[in-house]
Amino acid sequence: MTFISNEASNKLYYEEIMYISNNYYIFKKRPKTKAHSLIKVFIFYIIILLLSTIILLFIPQISSLAIITFIFILLYIYLLIEAKYKLREYLKHSNSKIIIDEEGIESSCKKVMSNKLYWESIEYIIINKYSISILPKNFASVAIFIEINSKDELIASLKKYKKEDLLIDNSLKYTNL
Repeated sequence: MTFISNEASNKLYYEEIMYISNNYYIFKKRPKTKAHSLIKVFIFYIIILLLSTIILLFIPQISSLAIITFIFILLYIYLLIEAKYKLREYLKHSNSKIIIDEEGIESSCKKVMSNKLYWESIEYIIINKYSISILPKNFASVAIFIEINSKDELIASLKKYKKEDLLIDNSLKYTNL
């Protein structure tokens, strides 16, 4: 089965896959982990560290720790700027062509690059709020990400090749009840 993943200019999709990519080891250990926006996580950490720094300045016995928390603030500001730059670059990408066959899943982008994961090398296929993550068993392999609008095509292909056991659906975690 071949279909197009419509991720071009989808900011929420790219923020989510940046979070998953940066926390790849967590998703390998606990695939039912909820994905977030990496940029929002960095902003949250900066706010928490800023509040901690202010509080530490008013406690004379441990005010020297304020310098350490301030260094962490600078580090997270740098990481936030880098993440925003990467996001801007990702938004320039075009849609990916996804090919699912009896061998595995392949993602290609306008004959520029192509990634293929064979069924034997796939550990999890995780459905999140804005993306579908195909995580390999080996850390040396590249993960494949698909936009959530392609969920039905992916599930149909998994049923066709009898690979539903790889699927972990986290999409219900994002619904507000």
